[in-house]
Amino acid sequence: MSTKQKHYLVGYGSLLSHDSRSRYSNIFCPNMPIVLEGWRREWLARGLADLQTGLGVSQIESAQLNAVLLPIEQISAELRTREQDYQFVEVDPVNIQAAQESALTQTELNNIRANPDNNKIWICANLHKEQADIHYPINQTYLDTCLVGCLDLAIDDFAADFIQHTHFWQHGWVNDRNNARYARAANVTLQQQKQIDKLLEQQQVLQYRQDTDR
Repeated sequence: MSTKQKHYLVGYGSLLSHDSRSRYSNIFCPNMPIVLEGWRREWLARGLADLQTGLGVSQIESAQLNAVLLPIEQISAELRTREQDYQFVEVDPVNIQAAQESALTQTELNNIRANPDNNKIWICANLHKEQADIHYPINQTYLDTCLVGCLDLAIDDFAADFIQHTHFWQHGWVNDRNNARYARAANVTLQQQKQIDKLLEQQQVLQYRQDTDR
């Protein structure tokens, strides 16, 4: 008797936000916070269709990133359209650990490792690797969506770790909060915006943001 194959997606960017992924991509599932070894998060994913630079990843042995593990039914046509500037790359579950000993996450990881043939973990690796510029900026509303997802997990330092383990902040980052350009922006309150800006300042990257729109 065959067992139905299960699929999981590593959400390391805007998929961190339950609000964004449920409203815009119909992905409804619990958050399972993880730390993934051997991958680095980078502002290098050039979005040709939406004229922005999003988050992407590179395989680097010494790197790590925090994320959420999302159980999905399949890599659907809708998901492929959402991630049209990415390819789905399989991740070895041995490189994933539960963040802060999350019981739900650890149980799920144990099940995955016990049945590797029936459980596939995927990460979206960007097809185009180019730094942001004025024509393909990093939009603050995209970043807000990522970080409010981190904050919603209520895990100590999870949002700070996101910032710390993300690279290439130096170019093309604009504050579009008054004229949102990110199509799948989460609902973010003014208080959360202030909290996010404080974290960005503490991590010494806020200096790179242009506080006026293009």
